[in-house]
Order: sequence, then C-alpha cells, then structure tokens
Amino acid sequence: MILGRYIADGVVHVGARLDAAHVLELDGVLDPPLPAAEPDPMTTLIKQWAIASPRASALAACAPEKLVRPLADVRLIAPLAPPRMRNFSVYEGHVRGAFEAGVEVRAGKIVAGALRRTGILRPPRHWYRRPAYYKGNHLSVIGPYDDVSAPAYTRQLDYELELAVVIGAAGRDIEESDAPGHVFGYTLLDDLSARDVLVGELFSGMGPAKGKDFDTGNVLGPWLATRDEVPDPRALTGEVRVNSRLRATCTTSDMRHGVPAMVAEASRGESLAVGEVLGTGCCTGGSGLEQLRFLRRGDLVELTLGPFGTQRNRVVC
Repeated sequence: MILGRYIADGVVHVGARLDAAHVLELDGVLDPPLPAAEPDPMTTLIKQWAIASPRASALAACAPEKLVRPLADVRLIAPLAPPRMRNFSVYEGHVRGAFEAGVEVRAGKIVAGALRRTGILRPPRHWYRRPAYYKGNHLSVIGPYDDVSAPAYTRQLDYELELAVVIGAAGRDIEESDAPGHVFGYTLLDDLSARDVLVGELFSGMGPAKGKDFDTGNVLGPWLATRDEVPDPRALTGEVRVNSRLRATCTTSDMRHGVPAMVAEASRGESLAVGEVLGTGCCTGGSGLEQLRFLRRGDLVELTLGPFGTQRNRVVC
C-alpha cells in the first residue's frame, strides 16, 4: 500500500494513494483516540499495522466517496514525523563519483580534481567492512513541496537523492536474517548538504555538523510504500531535475551494504524505534557534487525515485 499524510481543513490525516489524483482517508482504521504523547497518525498506523492493514485494504476496495479527496484539494506533507534519523552512505558509485569530482575547499568553494591528483579515488578500506552512519536531524524534516531555506553560511547547497528505510518494529541487536521483519516500508529522502562546509567538517575528523544540520535540511515523501511494494530495494531508479531540466538519472543498484546490514548495524547495542528513518545514502548520480553543480536561490529541485512520487522544493533565502 502507498501511504501518506496530508492536511485538510486544518487537520493532519493519514491516507492511502488511490491513483495519481486521489487519496483515501484512513483515520478510521486506527483505534482511537491517538495517544497524547504520539500526535503523528502515521506512527500510530505503523504500530497498529497488523490489525489496521486488513481494515485499510477493505476500505480501499470500496473507497467510500466521503473518504476520497482529490489531491488537488489537500496539502501533502512529510509521510511521517520520525522520532530519530540515521544517515548511512552505502553507494560505491556515489562515493567514487564524489572523490573523482574533488573534495577540496579553496576560498570557500569546492574545487575539482583535488583527490584525483593524489590518486585517492575510492573509499577507505573500513568503508567496505560495515555500513557507517551519522545521526540526522529529525527536527529539520519538511514536506515534499515545502520551500528549502538555504543557510546563509553556505555557497554550495546540494541535494542528495536517497532511499529511506522506515522501521516498523522496535528491536535491539537485530541479526541481518531477522532485519526484514523490522522494516515497515520505504520513502524518498533529500538529505540536503551545505557542501563547502561539510567537506571541512569531514576532514576535521569530527563528522558532519552544520554541513548537514540546518532547518529544512531533510525532505521526506511524498509517499511511503509498505515493504511489499518494494520487493528489491536495489532495483529502484530515479531522476533529478533542476528548474525542469534533467540533471541526472539515478540507481540504487550498487549498494555495498544492503538494508538488512544497515538495520543490524543501527541496532547494535541500541534499540530502534518504530517510525525511525534510516537514510541509505545518496544514490549513484543523485547529487550535485558528482557534477560540481550546486543550487542557487530560486532553483526548483525535483527528485523522483521508485513508487514514492516526486518532491518539488524551491530554494529560498
């Protein structure tokens, strides 16, 4: 099922995509009332999915007219409000492309070919051994059609087209063989970067800070697909358009570490939460860094991947 959240009449609803133009309200499949500490109906739906799924399927089969709304009449927002985010980097093609483009900053700008001159054109050995991640900022999540506010301190704002995993069952020290049972579904993530700032932070050895951590820095949606809708996370294709012009086509085919490995790594010694989002990292070809083409004020960024729909975000400020 393809799920999402939308605002209608000032209220946040959870729904299922019926077709390209309509959404079906699913609020009624939840056991009311929503807990006061959990105002996000999608998180509640995920927790109740074992009993809510048959109800949702039955509702979709008959699609009562009173519960069907034209998408043109509602505002789609991020498909969920994640309690935590982790951002991996598992696409060898993206990492190699970034290294080949160059990751040296001069006079506040990334310049081309910095690592090519040294012969360093692939990830370090430890990158191949196990998936690595940093903690993302779940408080900076915006919806698929919201404006992106470029922080004043960057001259090279960049997009990153990512497949994101949504956790459906809590757990700790999860084995890879058991990991698929902890995945609820997948969505599209644009993990924006202040690329010129990020490079210096990475070379400092401290990891990402203001290069990733700024308001409106994570775009989710528009749709969340349940696990059965994405039988092979390595078989997705997507594209990037900037100001309606095709900039790149992307693929998830070269994941060095698969989704089970990422779930297992994230859960080592730490409990995963229902609704938590694991970004798998930028898909090969899915960033401006690989072409040294960054965003400017006024640019409209459109990202598409698999069954998750298209994000359309304009850069402001």
